[in-house]
Amino acid sequence: MNSILKRKIVTQNLYKGESVLRDFNTQYPYIKSNTKYNHLINLHKDNKKYSNLIPLIKGKSILAGFVIDQIRNTYKQTTDKITYLKNAVKYQKTANCQECAFLVHNKLSEMGVPAQNVRMNFVTKGTGKIPKNHAFTVIGLRNDADITRPNTWGKDAVIVDAWANTVKRAQDGIRYIKELFNYNPEKEDCIFSYHRNK
Repeated sequence: MNSILKRKIVTQNLYKGESVLRDFNTQYPYIKSNTKYNHLINLHKDNKKYSNLIPLIKGKSILAGFVIDQIRNTYKQTTDKITYLKNAVKYQKTANCQECAFLVHNKLSEMGVPAQNVRMNFVTKGTGKIPKNHAFTVIGLRNDADITRPNTWGKDAVIVDAWANTVKRAQDGIRYIKELFNYNPEKEDCIFSYHRNK
């Protein structure tokens, strides 16, 4: 009986996450992201089939990066940050994972769903450098969850990641993000921390 109840809770959390993601994609369609473009470049840079497309994707990445810089600079100086961010992303059609996480977190808050934004750092072993990082939102966390230790998040925890366009149980989501970012446990440590919610 207990496992059935737990399954119902995680199923409800998955449903809430999918609902928020659908709403996000409806409200902010066709979002450009320099980090997504860079990910595509890294994924296909050695494939001759994409050699003619890489310069075009690089150009799109540079433009999106410029827009993101402008959005973030204005965001820092704005008092009503979430209203500004909603409008900026809607009209510029540009956002990276941080902006997506802020908007998802805001929508969940409006729905009365407790959520926490998390930062996932890929730290190069022996250097302390963080060449890659990612932000996403988690719901269904256990009351005693330690964000730095995902194994404490609980079985009902669900990752809602608008940047990666995915909603998954936390452990599945972490595996998916690691694969997406080509995580190499021999060369990198994966460190989790709290991320701002806005």
